[in-house]
Amino acid sequence: MKTLYLHIGTPKTATTAIQTFCWDNREILEKHGYGYPLFDYQFPNVQKYRNAHFLVGRIKDADGKRQFDEEKKVVREELGQVCQLFEQYDNIILSDEGIWNRGFFDDTNCWERLKQGLLKDDNIAVKVIVYLRRQDDFLFSWWNQQVKEGMLSSSVMSWEEVVEKMPYIKLDYYDILTKISEYVGKENITVRIFDKKSFVGGSVQADFLDALHLQYTDEYKLLAPMQNPSLTKNNVEIKRVLNTLPDLDKQKNSYFRKLLTEASAEGEEGSSHMFSEEEDRKFLEKYQEGNAKIAREYLGKDGALFNDVYRADGKWTPDNEQMIRDVIHFFGTTTLYLMNENKSLKEQCKSLKEQLEVQKRHISNIRYKMKHPVKALSEKIKRTEQE
Repeated sequence: MKTLYLHIGTPKTATTAIQTFCWDNREILEKHGYGYPLFDYQFPNVQKYRNAHFLVGRIKDADGKRQFDEEKKVVREELGQVCQLFEQYDNIILSDEGIWNRGFFDDTNCWERLKQGLLKDDNIAVKVIVYLRRQDDFLFSWWNQQVKEGMLSSSVMSWEEVVEKMPYIKLDYYDILTKISEYVGKENITVRIFDKKSFVGGSVQADFLDALHLQYTDEYKLLAPMQNPSLTKNNVEIKRVLNTLPDLDKQKNSYFRKLLTEASAEGEEGSSHMFSEEEDRKFLEKYQEGNAKIAREYLGKDGALFNDVYRADGKWTPDNEQMIRDVIHFFGTTTLYLMNENKSLKEQCKSLKEQLEVQKRHISNIRYKMKHPVKALSEKIKRTEQE
């Protein structure tokens, strides 16, 4: 029996770290019979190690029009490559965190695509691996990433709007797992809790290998991980406001994102929460029953799936004491960045000007020699005799 291990997120559960780890250690995985392939088609603005993105990816032309035929072609070709790779490996690993939220979209139904391409083959088993984090943490991390990325409709939404509208966010974990189980079977779904204290081997990489029925050993290399740090709560609000600027384009958005990401890495987050304790309790109550079912049916334990203790000093608000300092810090950092960039451009201009002057003198000398060849030759002979 061949096995496809499909890692589907959820988003913001170290998916980038898992994907890069698999790619960095592909030769070791191959030695154990596991392939982690990359495919020919590269989706714009999608990290290349997300090798299952073709199952939910959208393809558009230069005018932003969906290319449905092209999407079907890419899905067909890459699932075909998976089938070919099973001639070489007993196990294939595919990963994309977008599948969790978008897997059941009508226009990119990952599970129907798998059903038509692989699930009808009795010789291939599809096993799903998913990491879950407490719903309030997941929602904030998702919103943080959307605002950080910018250039999206969800990038300008306030926290209150996200909580109210919940745009395509799947927080009813039990409901989604039930739908997935209808395609692959409950016994083929591995649920892991995204919590360092819960990781087998103490790291998400070792835990993921355990989900693959492999053991983390010294043969695996853990290179400097690709970081995807979140913004602090104050900086995510600053970025959200910047996202509303009418003249914002990709270059400016990238500039703001870079500065605020660096500021967040250096700054202090504090111990506030996006909800008050009462708001958080009411929010989590909606998912308690489903979470308990997951704990019982997928993890074989009674009780709560997550620790629901409120670990904060209170609710975050944009008018907190630190906000003014963070705004000033961003303004100062931006100013210094532009000043340094301006200085660098001036130095480059000065260097280019000096090079241009040398070239002008060289061209002038050539013109003189062409206009007065005999005189130029005579002067060269005199210089030679003097030397």
